[in-house]
Amino acid sequence: MLLNDIIDLATDDKQPLTTLLRKCIVLAHQLKNDRLKIWANEELNGYDSKDSLPKYRIIPAAATGIFVGPGWAKTQQGIPSAALKKEHRTYAEIVYIAQPVSALEESVKSSKSYGLNFPWNANLVAHYQEHLMSGGWQLFSAHQSVPKAVIAGILDTVRTRVLNMALEIQSDVGERDEDLKKITPEELKKVDQTIVNNIYGGNVFLSSGQSTMTATSVQQNIIAGDWEHLARVLHDAGISEAELTKLSNAVKADGKTMGSKVSGWIVSFRQGCVTRFS
Repeated sequence: MLLNDIIDLATDDKQPLTTLLRKCIVLAHQLKNDRLKIWANEELNGYDSKDSLPKYRIIPAAATGIFVGPGWAKTQQGIPSAALKKEHRTYAEIVYIAQPVSALEESVKSSKSYGLNFPWNANLVAHYQEHLMSGGWQLFSAHQSVPKAVIAGILDTVRTRVLNMALEIQSDVGERDEDLKKITPEELKKVDQTIVNNIYGGNVFLSSGQSTMTATSVQQNIIAGDWEHLARVLHDAGISEAELTKLSNAVKADGKTMGSKVSGWIVSFRQGCVTRFS
């Protein structure tokens, strides 16, 4: 029975998450639930965009630099985010773990691995090469690291969310496969809410193209005319940079009023959204 299989896999830490998540895809098809199917596929295949990452995959991580000084001496030093430009500070504060669960599991199992390393790209290193240390020291390379314990925590979060979801569905619908096939429209709505609560942490997701927007219960008070604050709020809610640029151009064209350009952007954005809740 499918739900019992999922519960057994979720409670056994020795079973690979890939097997558990594939069972979730089968369940999603039986329930005709796009939310569960999309989430399980993204966990299996990796996330295409940091905008669609769940919060448990966004991890605080400081930056460490390798510096080369006079006489080719080397030293390793932490890089404070305050030493970086505002637009670069995330490279010393957080990392976005988009890898498939199979890669995360291998990282935890490997005896040679400390965890995951996220090296700075060459352009960023070159930009700060001579600006972080004095006395002739130059930045040679930099990276952020996520230890195995944190990665194991991500995997455990996935397993626990699936377990809670399956137990609640079993309690509401029944444990037999026949019960899943005979599910009523009202039960489908309840199952969908169970998936939202357990898999997505109670958030509602909207998707437009490759971007995902997470709607939470947080209320934002935005001062009229404060475009920068509005842009930050919309970005934090998951609106892509491309869409924000379009909206910014529309606001400028309308003279910072709700004119035809802004109204057109709203209509266009709505039409591009696929709403995944009833």
